[in-house]
Amino acid sequence: MLTTFRLPMSSVMIPWQQLTLLLTVAMASHFAFRRFQQPTILGEIFIGILLGPSILGHFWGPDFFDPVFTGIFAALGAIVLLFLIGLDSDILAIFSKRNVAIALGGVVLPWLSGYFLADVMLPSEPFAAKVFIGATMVATSVAVTAAILMEVHALQTDIAKTIIGAAVVDDVLGLMILSISTGLSYGSLNAENLALLMAKALLVLGVGAFIGIRYFTKLVLWAEKKGLQYGLKHTGFTLCLALTFLYAFIASSAGLHPIVGAFLAGAVFSKSSLTEDFQQGAEYLGAIFTPIFFVSLGIQVNLLTLNVGLILFGVTLATVAIVAKVVGCWIPAELGGMSRKKSITVGLGMAPRGEVGLAIASTAVGLAIISPGLYSITVLAVLLTTIVPIPLFRRCLRRCVDEGSEGRLAQASSKS
Repeated sequence: MLTTFRLPMSSVMIPWQQLTLLLTVAMASHFAFRRFQQPTILGEIFIGILLGPSILGHFWGPDFFDPVFTGIFAALGAIVLLFLIGLDSDILAIFSKRNVAIALGGVVLPWLSGYFLADVMLPSEPFAAKVFIGATMVATSVAVTAAILMEVHALQTDIAKTIIGAAVVDDVLGLMILSISTGLSYGSLNAENLALLMAKALLVLGVGAFIGIRYFTKLVLWAEKKGLQYGLKHTGFTLCLALTFLYAFIASSAGLHPIVGAFLAGAVFSKSSLTEDFQQGAEYLGAIFTPIFFVSLGIQVNLLTLNVGLILFGVTLATVAIVAKVVGCWIPAELGGMSRKKSITVGLGMAPRGEVGLAIASTAVGLAIISPGLYSITVLAVLLTTIVPIPLFRRCLRRCVDEGSEGRLAQASSKS
């Protein structure tokens, strides 16, 4: 007689009811926030805060969302997101002198500003916590900035290319800073270890890019061609995704964050003839996993742990972070040959924080380096840096685009 294996009902129900709730509320937030012309990731994080211990979670208990389950899906969401960003990147065009200079200015100044602000306002916090607070403020949100550039139809402008290129370099530097901060938190980072970490990071990026472009792209194309001969669909995409996880594993083994590897894998395949297929497949995966990543970040926020001192620190941190980012990017852009108006627009476009900064904050609280209260106010500060600069950036960008269009029309009429 055959016996049917059955899982306990609780084990079966928990994942599916959580997926149902998380994806449904994330989709609802997309409609609400797009109606007010705000980035959807803000809606996902705010929904997470609503579901978390601050509000609804206060009534249904802290164990409603299984941290292991949501953590796995959130990690997949972060990897898919950075893979998608990598697919939109050109490694050779991105790492130009001007983009690197803008990114360096936009990383070093906010990092130091965040650290010293925490040192002044939160003197009792450990050194590693202050380093992580500064690190959360370094990376620009490529997704938020790109959405504004698409909205204004400015993706082909010099400003857009500069912002996107510098923002990608900014993210890579931010992820390296995450690895440095993690080493500091374990007390294992001195000058020698820092040099070793930087060398390993450059080795992983350089060798990974070389092998990926030289061999893995050909391997994926071969797998896709062979798969079609046998009537198999999406063979290339499946292998591409497997290699993305391999890159994430190698990056993690080298002391970098796994999403550095995911971004590198996307950049490697960005010039493949199958890039559009990879983007389409990754976008479907991202529609499932990426919202869970951002919702899970909000779920970890507990507003009940805040006090007046933390709130004051959060508002000050957001203000300092915006000013430091704008100034840190504006000056190198102007020194690189851009006009002052365009340079300030680049600085404003680099000001919104997002994915990487939130991932850094999540890593810090996961390592128990910062307290839940400090994590919560840091996430809220990241949100403020995303919301506040957007209207001014949109206005300045439209003016630059309009002036550029008028200049091109005047030049065309003078030639005729």
